[in-house]
Amino acid sequence: MIQRHKKGFTLVELTLAMAFVSMLLLTITMTAIQAGHIYNRGMVLRTVNQVGRDISDTIRRDFLQTNAAKISVPDGGSAEDPVVVIEDSSDKIGGRFCLGQYSYVWNTASTLDKKDFSNTSVAYTTTTGTDKTPVNLVRVDDKDGQLCQKDISTSRYPNAIDSAASTQLLKPIDTDDVVIAVHDMSVTRMTDSDSSEQLYRIKFTLGTSATSEIDTLDGTCKPPDDAESNSDFCAINNFDMIVRTNG
Repeated sequence: MIQRHKKGFTLVELTLAMAFVSMLLLTITMTAIQAGHIYNRGMVLRTVNQVGRDISDTIRRDFLQTNAAKISVPDGGSAEDPVVVIEDSSDKIGGRFCLGQYSYVWNTASTLDKKDFSNTSVAYTTTTGTDKTPVNLVRVDDKDGQLCQKDISTSRYPNAIDSAASTQLLKPIDTDDVVIAVHDMSVTRMTDSDSSEQLYRIKFTLGTSATSEIDTLDGTCKPPDDAESNSDFCAINNFDMIVRTNG
């Protein structure tokens, strides 16, 4: 009688094979997750950089179309530093500068992050008396720079901005939004007052509005070992350019 011996995998071999497949799947999963993190961060940073370039181009064109004499000088400030800084108890709420035809108005990232817009110094766009949307960064058709002139009766700069005259340069914030916002902006005149063609240096910082995720001293996103770090959706970058007026 011929005996046939059936051959197969032993329990040990099956266990080893399953362990190998599990490790392979785990490695693939971890790689995919890491790639997703890198992709998300790259997309956010790319958006910040693209928006920064677009804003830079818009500002540069507006400076080229204005005369230096039309740029508003803030109360207590100077022509060398025409940015109006809106503060409350030394906290920067927002800012603005006015070029004579167009004005730029923003609320800072920290203001948008707090989502408390009851402060009367917070700028907002409005279509009616009650329909108010907090400003992120807007370019306003503002002849003679009225937005950089204080109201005589209140000694405050106007904070209600006609939405029909405004162009949103950064997405307005909703209740739970994290958006790209202005962390800081400065405009400095680099030429003397007798120059027929003025040069200005403009520096601004754009980043995600969740300020708890950003080291404000270094101007960088907090490292992964920080409890408040968000390596996926935190991004911040500095922009620096020289612009000129048309004389």
